[in-house]
Amino acid sequence: MGVGASVVYWHSAVLIVDERPLVPFFDPRRSKVLTRLGRQFAFSMMHQRIREDSPDFKAVRLGIFQFERTDQGPRPPQLHTDDGVELFNLDQLEQMVAETYEIWQEVCEGREAETRRRGSGTTGPLI
Repeated sequence: MGVGASVVYWHSAVLIVDERPLVPFFDPRRSKVLTRLGRQFAFSMMHQRIREDSPDFKAVRLGIFQFERTDQGPRPPQLHTDDGVELFNLDQLEQMVAETYEIWQEVCEGREAETRRRGSGTTGPLI
């Protein structure tokens, strides 16, 4: 999605989970983990790039492993699959990505303008 940029979050691996092939996406973050909507977006992107781009993977399940929050000890993984998840179509995904790029462009321009307004932060002659 987009021009000149490529981001892949899932692994180039196929696991067997419950006797079915599954492509994993590991979300190890302790905070700001993928929400339900975030997982729906990720599953939709995975579907487009894995299943739609390769007939060999049409039947593969998609999975997102998120790790439970604990203060001590290991964090057990929780598997979310795309079973029953309504996926966004390619047009919807392209629109979402375009809107995200537009927002980031505005943020970057705003930061740049703020930096220019503040100047260099130094005093004295230019030479």
